[in-house]
Amino acid sequence: MKKVFSTLLLSTLLAAPTFAADERTTMAVESRQGIFEVIRMYFGPVFGMVRGQIPFDGAVVTHNANKIGELAAMIPDGFRHNTAGADVETEALDNIWDNLDDFNGKAATLAERASALAAAGGQDLDATRQAFQGLGGACKACHDDYRQQE
Repeated sequence: MKKVFSTLLLSTLLAAPTFAADERTTMAVESRQGIFEVIRMYFGPVFGMVRGQIPFDGAVVTHNANKIGELAAMIPDGFRHNTAGADVETEALDNIWDNLDDFNGKAATLAERASALAAAGGQDLDATRQAFQGLGGACKACHDDYRQQE
């Protein structure tokens, strides 16, 4: 009985770090996916405005751009835990962790472009369109290098 108990205890102790690592990986992926989902929530109305699908509202542009900037600053935190090779559904490419400085730089560029959009947003639709192109370009630059293509 002692041998069975010892074996069970040992197997439980050995499995615990794996479980903790898997849980941490899942939480990291879910957290960063949440950040990107909220960015999309703020991005969408501005996209609709620059496309003429909804009426232009400079106050909404400024508010949403500021929120995108705040969230962009959180992106590097979402990638502190290396999930390369993990068995978790994600669109993040494993090369992020080989190029973390570049990846973090792209997140900083996104935050800067969001600030530029916030500054332009209160002006007029043409200034918003121009600044929005810069923001979209920052998103695309990162997606091209670090996100699985659909």
